[in-house]
Parts: sequence; structure tokens; C-alpha cells
Amino acid sequence: MARFEINSKNVPPDLEPDESITLWRYMSFTSLCEILMNDHIPLISVRNFSDKSEGAILKEILSKLPNTNRNSIEHTMQIYLESIHVSSWHKAKDENAAMWDRYTHGGEGVAIKTNAKLLLDCIPDIEIKESIGFIQSEKGTKPEKICFPPKVLIKPIKYTDHKPSDFEMTEEQLEKGDAKLCFFYKMEDYKDESEIRILRSSFENAYAFAREEPFAWQNLWQNSFQNMERDLNITPPKNNLVFANSFSLRINSTSKLIQQIVVSPHAHNQFIETVKQAIRHINFCRNSVEYPLIDPNIIIESRRKDWV
Repeated sequence: MARFEINSKNVPPDLEPDESITLWRYMSFTSLCEILMNDHIPLISVRNFSDKSEGAILKEILSKLPNTNRNSIEHTMQIYLESIHVSSWHKAKDENAAMWDRYTHGGEGVAIKTNAKLLLDCIPDIEIKESIGFIQSEKGTKPEKICFPPKVLIKPIKYTDHKPSDFEMTEEQLEKGDAKLCFFYKMEDYKDESEIRILRSSFENAYAFAREEPFAWQNLWQNSFQNMERDLNITPPKNNLVFANSFSLRINSTSKLIQQIVVSPHAHNQFIETVKQAIRHINFCRNSVEYPLIDPNIIIESRRKDWV
């Protein structure tokens, strides 16, 4: 099969603010409460995903480039996978039986229903001083620290029958931090998920590290974190080489984001009342201008309830 270049023609386009694009987020009841109480969307590190093919494309690309150090690629990927955090949304007109079974884990699951316009309208500009990247100005020199806002991309997943070894990316693209685009491609086996992915990258240039000797950049990385409190006025993490398993993407208003909260068809008959009661308690805490109330009437039973 011919090579597949990741470029402007092949990269999935950004999600459009289109009201006709219906989106679903299947989750546990606990996750729903967390979103409603804090007005944020949790993002999970792809390193925790069951799909171990995440990152395979980038690893293959790095291994084929002449200037990378083969002994450093594995270490680079370990760190890079920890730095990529995502939230997955299902694009579909109606709820999906497979998504209920795959992502809600039994009888206490729920799904948020919204649309692409509401989702994009609720995500504000990101101005968080917590990310560190590295650039390498000249060949053979050590990468230098740069600080930048976290990069958040929202794109549909492109499903393909290409193998990771078929993908190509230029050194110039990797230098600019385009390595994160590799995480918007998945095998056709997952096509039924019709995934819209929110991706946050907090490690910009994997290519710079992949060119160094193994762990030669470790001191640079540690020194950078030691300078974080002074430069960025934040506390550095205790473990310099490990990112958090999850981050939260702040949104303007949960009440404006959610059109419906659908209760799992596998839930017991009283569970919908449990959800409504929880919403009442959350509303007691949200009763302010900054945190508009959640309308309990948007909580409904699954249309599949009578079939299970």
C-alpha cells in the first residue's frame, strides 16, 4: 500500500460549530456529577486507554527519520503518551446500544446529549500557564525550553485501513509540534464509534527528544521543572518525568452545553429519580450568576428502556 502523508489535505478538519451535528458523551453517573459541579470536561491520558495502538503512528514515523536516536524513541513515546489528554464524543443522531454497553459499565450510566455548536461555544480561550515545550535551534544543539499555552484541538477521528508504517510526516511538521495530529487516526475497526476527539497537548516537541541520547535530556527536563515555580509562579510536580493521568478543560457553562441527560436503559427503575435528586443538590451549590442552574426536566430515560 502506498504511503499516507499527514498533511493539510489528509488531516481531519476542525469540528464546525454546526447545530445539526449531534454529539453524545457516555459516562458513569459519578463522572456526570463531577462535570456538573465543576463546569469542566475531564480529559484522560491516552496512556490509560485500552487501545494500545494509540501513538503507534508517531512511533513509526520517528523510527524512520534519519536524525532520530533509535535508543531514545521508546523513552520519548512513554513521556509523550502521558502528555496527550483527550475527551471522546460520539457523533450520531440518536443514542447507540454499543456505546451504552462499552462506556457506561452497567446500570448507573448516563449520556450527555449536545451539538457541535454548543460544545464549541462553551470552550473558552485557553490561558493556562502550565505547559513546557522544547525547541532545537540548530542541529547538534540541546533543545531549549519554551513556555506556551496548552494546545487544544477538536477534530473528528479519521478511520483508515493504513498501517502505522504507511504514515509519513516531515521533520518540519514535527518541529512545529504537529506530532499530536497522529492521534486523530484510528483503525477502521473502531469506525462505529464515530468519534469526535477533544485533544490537549502539553508536550510540544517529541522530535527534539527523540534525537538525543537516551536520558541525555533528562537533566534539562528536570531543570526546567525546577525553574517552573520561579518563571511561571506554579508549583512543579514531585515526579519530573510524569504527567497527570487527567486534566480538566474548563467550560463556560454546563447548563448551556447540555441539551439532555439520558439515563442508561440498563438502570433500575428508580435510578432516574436518584439522578434528579442529585441535580437538585448540585443546583443548591450552583445557585449563582457564575453557575446557572441545571434544569431537572432535561433528564430523561433512554428510548431503549422498554427493550432491555
